[in-house]
Amino acid sequence: MARIRTKFHNKQKSQSVETIAGVMGMNIWKLASGSANKMYNSGFNFKSNSQLIDVIGEFVIFLLQLADRMAYAQLSAEGRGRFTQALASHLIQTMVENQLEELGPGDYRGAFVDKLNQRLDGYAELEVVDGNPGYQMLRYFAANVDAVMGGGDNKWVLETVLEVEAPAVVKPLREGMTKLLPQIPGALDSDHAE
Repeated sequence: MARIRTKFHNKQKSQSVETIAGVMGMNIWKLASGSANKMYNSGFNFKSNSQLIDVIGEFVIFLLQLADRMAYAQLSAEGRGRFTQALASHLIQTMVENQLEELGPGDYRGAFVDKLNQRLDGYAELEVVDGNPGYQMLRYFAANVDAVMGGGDNKWVLETVLEVEAPAVVKPLREGMTKLLPQIPGALDSDHAE
């Protein structure tokens, strides 16, 4: 399991929503790329670097959706909006930088934002309870990864994502969010605070 950052060196200094979102963005990228690389090392057939990055993108979008749902449960409406916007911006920028590095020049931002919006619409009605995605959400996520991987060309993608990779990224995401969100000064919603 990937280690994620949840603490700051200067514990006396308050951290902004955007700083917390940036840290969570780094954590999400680490979890997403770690899972995709684990699948690659386990023998799944990635035909290109582009396909590998697209799988990472599916993990990023799934984890962004979960992070937003967790923020909804813990932050004020304003805090959640600022956090999710900053997190999405960080992840879009990270995706574009990696595509430029791995695939060369191109206009990647628009295509990823379009996919992000399409997927978030698909996830919108699917259930999350106490930071845990419901089966339909997991199934939707696994089906998206399977589609990127070529469907029948890569057997066991659905099962691997559902049973191995999703649990491996959800638990540290939930732990990171639980530790990082309370560090946002004044962002906790009194209705959600414990």
